[in-house]
Amino acid sequence: QAQRKAEDRGLTARFLVGDALRLADLGEHFDTVLDSGLFHIFSDDDRAPFVASLAAAIPKGGHYYMLCFSDQQPGTMGPRRVSQSEIREAFGPPDWRVDAIDAVTMGTNMEPIRAWRVSITRM
Repeated sequence: QAQRKAEDRGLTARFLVGDALRLADLGEHFDTVLDSGLFHIFSDDDRAPFVASLAAAIPKGGHYYMLCFSDQQPGTMGPRRVSQSEIREAFGPPDWRVDAIDAVTMGTNMEPIRAWRVSITRM
């Protein structure tokens, strides 16, 4: 679907399917990684392996941009909520620098969701 949407919009893009916990298996490096709704699905036990997987795929100076459910979102429906402190703990020095965490609204098929838009640099 993503490839078709890109083509419909006249965009050149390459989409890969793989295991986010095993990004090194792709044998590639990416200067920019976009995450729209992935980080918040990981359990506490899977967060560290995910961050290590990102480190294997993003070279120093590269960027990781995340959009995830915020702990400011009321209710319990949908993915788990993530706090700013959880983000900062997962992406701490010396390997990462959290450049910004902004409160935003994420559009969904159901209702707008309170989310964090996060900019992180690989050090």
